[in-house]
Amino acid sequence: MKAVTVAALLASMAVTTIAQAQTYKWQDDFCSMQGDFDSKKYTAKQIKSSHLVLESLTRSNLESFFPPMDIDALDKLSMKDLDKLTEEYIKVKNNIERLDVVPDAKGYKQELVKSIDGEYKQNKLTILGYLNPNDALKQSPKMCHQYIKPLLQNEAAVQTKWKQIVEERAVSNSYAMSRYLDEKASNPAKYAKIDLVTFGFGNCVNEQVYHADSEVVFKNQQKLNKTLFGKSFKQMCDEP
Repeated sequence: MKAVTVAALLASMAVTTIAQAQTYKWQDDFCSMQGDFDSKKYTAKQIKSSHLVLESLTRSNLESFFPPMDIDALDKLSMKDLDKLTEEYIKVKNNIERLDVVPDAKGYKQELVKSIDGEYKQNKLTILGYLNPNDALKQSPKMCHQYIKPLLQNEAAVQTKWKQIVEERAVSNSYAMSRYLDEKASNPAKYAKIDLVTFGFGNCVNEQVYHADSEVVFKNQQKLNKTLFGKSFKQMCDEP
């Protein structure tokens, strides 16, 4: 009877040990990965959320607005776009802030929130640049004011600034001047506005907001997997 009791106890201990080390599997477009983790320290859901945070650092997270690239898109732009963008921003940010991640990924989650804040700022200011240039000027970095100020003056100032931008661009882009001449012959007022706001102002603001370095993110992904799975981590990728 005693031998049976000892055997049962050992079996129970073995089951407990196995239960603490669980296998987590996931995949991306090219690779399948897996690793064993300590379920007493983390949950599979925490690991999934941690991976999501790092993946989201290298992509756009707001999808409701795209800066006008042509006259049709410019003509459809309204303050409703800002309302929709703000609604999406609040929802996406709240969803990220609610994620339960492993302790080593908490800093990455803060980075992602900062990145989403920057995304929202760029898109919001771009919309204002078109619809309320005065507010855009007040809320934007000083080095970006050069693209908005002409819109608060007159059409001559807008055309002068547009030509200046194109001439600077033409130094390294042989197509820039021919495109400019075509657009000027077609609809100079609207094409000038698109160039100043979407390509000039929007890109300038984008350069001032936070963006995660993709190489650093990749290294952090490797570092996190090593922390979570140790030597058990395995990766199998398709041949290129």
